[in-house]
Amino acid sequence: MTTVDAAATPSHKRPLDVTIFGVLFLVSAPMELWNIMRTGWEYTPKFFGITTAGVAAKLVLAAQPLLHLAIGYGFLAMRRWAYYLAFFYAADVLTSTVLAFILQGYGRIRTIFFMLLTPFVVYLVARRRYFVR
Repeated sequence: MTTVDAAATPSHKRPLDVTIFGVLFLVSAPMELWNIMRTGWEYTPKFFGITTAGVAAKLVLAAQPLLHLAIGYGFLAMRRWAYYLAFFYAADVLTSTVLAFILQGYGRIRTIFFMLLTPFVVYLVARRRYFVR
């Protein structure tokens, strides 16, 4: 039995790091929603570096906590789609962060996102074999 086959079996235990990331994404969803509500849904989010406004901004804002919930659940269930959804999330945030660096310069939050998400992408690549269901 190969390592991938072992990871695909229902009796395979979820690694602690995958569990921690799943829980962190689940916990971050209500915090993200609270932050959005605190701003009165007036924050203008970026989607792959493009600033949104109006209805598009509201949709992007509503999708962010749902995205965190989906990724968290997918990590805990070790679902294959969670692996790709996490890459989508990281690509969106990293694209927006890099473009903001280019256009607006240094920013504390931008730096934090960049410093955390870059190793997260490397982590995802290293842990791919666990997202097989």
